[in-house]
Amino acid sequence: MLKSSLIFPLVLSFFPAWLLILKNYDELISSDLFIAFSIVGLTFVICISVNKLIHNIHKTSLIIGMGIGFFFYFGYVQDGLKGIMFFGIPFDKTSILIPISILIFIILTIYILKSKRDLAPPVKIMNVVVVTALIVVIVPLMIPSSFAEKPNVYHIILDEYTDNEILQKKFGYDNSEFLEFLQKNDFQVPGKIFSISAATDKELSSILNMKYPESFGWASENYEKMNNNSVMSIFSENGYTIIETNSMMRYKNFSNVNEKLCYDTNFINSEFLDQILNKSIIRYFLEKHQENTRRDTVRCTFDVLMEIPSTTNKPTYVFSHLYVPHPPFLFDKNGENISPNHREISGLQSWENEDGYVNQLIYATDQTTMVIDNILQKDPSAIIVVQGDTGTLTGTNQKSEKTFDDVYQSHSILYAIRIPGEMNLENTYPINTYRIIFNNIFDMNYQYLEPFNFEIKNDGTIVDIRKKLQSHNFGG
Repeated sequence: MLKSSLIFPLVLSFFPAWLLILKNYDELISSDLFIAFSIVGLTFVICISVNKLIHNIHKTSLIIGMGIGFFFYFGYVQDGLKGIMFFGIPFDKTSILIPISILIFIILTIYILKSKRDLAPPVKIMNVVVVTALIVVIVPLMIPSSFAEKPNVYHIILDEYTDNEILQKKFGYDNSEFLEFLQKNDFQVPGKIFSISAATDKELSSILNMKYPESFGWASENYEKMNNNSVMSIFSENGYTIIETNSMMRYKNFSNVNEKLCYDTNFINSEFLDQILNKSIIRYFLEKHQENTRRDTVRCTFDVLMEIPSTTNKPTYVFSHLYVPHPPFLFDKNGENISPNHREISGLQSWENEDGYVNQLIYATDQTTMVIDNILQKDPSAIIVVQGDTGTLTGTNQKSEKTFDDVYQSHSILYAIRIPGEMNLENTYPINTYRIIFNNIFDMNYQYLEPFNFEIKNDGTIVDIRKKLQSHNFGG
């Protein structure tokens, strides 16, 4: 009788800890389990102690269970009451809700203590309720996300990550090991891919809206198209949680994002203010602050990308744009801190430092490799896209007019896409990234677009350079 009567309060006390264990089981340490079982043990001790005072195990069970409910589940009730007003006062206000909860607990406790009724039936009902909760709530949480109907999607964009042709011919570095790693893990890696544009905002706007631009207006208009993009709207409409990491890209403020990670930095996000202070007496301290903030944000992003596969319990779309290997060069190839050879962190600097570019690319590659390995171990059904947004201008002469070698280099990017079960993907160009994904996971029927690459003349005219890029002999 004693054991069965205590099922209700003991299970109820274990629920909060158990839900956290299921969601974060891969990060569990022994002290976490100790805390969880200590809560249950303390509940048991309290039940025995109270029962010795009132000599009625059913009343004890109901009173302790009710107390646990008020204590551990207060926040759920408060969240549920959000927005409800009582004579113009928010009903979820802590200073109001706590006294009300305590008053209700005291009244119900007095009622239970004075009750002459047989309380065994209510205890049995509560036992059934908590056991049912175990089945309804906990069992679905134990099903791995890899069996979810809709796969998680990870889009990792490494700013100015160029392709192996440019790395070999321009920088004397062979990136074949990384490409082989991608292919071994079922990524489709086309031989030569060019970015749509040589500018990040135009590239991302085109990719995330799944269409080529008809024209470009003011910078604010271009960013508005990117921020209110079609891709994130479609994921949101299909029940996905959308996670975005901070790229420190100015004016970027995506709609439809549920979680923004690595934004807890004090990076100056005003180009106007940045340029004013750039020549001021505090310029050195400003530059050091910007330098450290950039490093912290990049490291934070790689860290959270390692954690995300463990925290997702519903279909998730992750969009992560990192400002590496783009200058300034703040990491050596082992990820150790270095200072850029030019100050002016927010400007176009260090473009001549080819070794700095290669070393930062090696660091970004190593981190991305670990992220992909971790995703695939925990989320084998994941769709993953890894790409450079544009090529790089590192090693080009910034003071002279661009040659077509420079244009070719600025459009040459890494591009790899992984969709499990789809080994022979066609039309794998950046513009078709989400057309391919949505056709595969949502059974949509998007037509694939032909590749188009453009440059913008000084008068704003868009020029198609696709054929010239395809026929160009770099360095020849």
